[in-house]
Amino acid sequence: MFSEVDEVESHSSRNEISQAEATDIIASLEPGQLASAKARSHCPRRKLTGTEAIFFWALRAYLIFMFGVVMYQLWTVAR
Repeated sequence: MFSEVDEVESHSSRNEISQAEATDIIASLEPGQLASAKARSHCPRRKLTGTEAIFFWALRAYLIFMFGVVMYQLWTVAR
């Protein structure tokens, strides 16, 4: 007897299931079944290009800097 997860996998492998049907089936899964289905279709992290990595590191630095600016402003207002 097939479980709902097996049903989703068997239909999706033949591309006979619509997006709406897949959404309905996934919404009806119990937490254990949903976790099992997610574990089977795990997507690894994406490898960033050099430009993307530099951009994200610059964004992190900017956020840390702006956090410092906000903290300084709060400190000067409180004095």
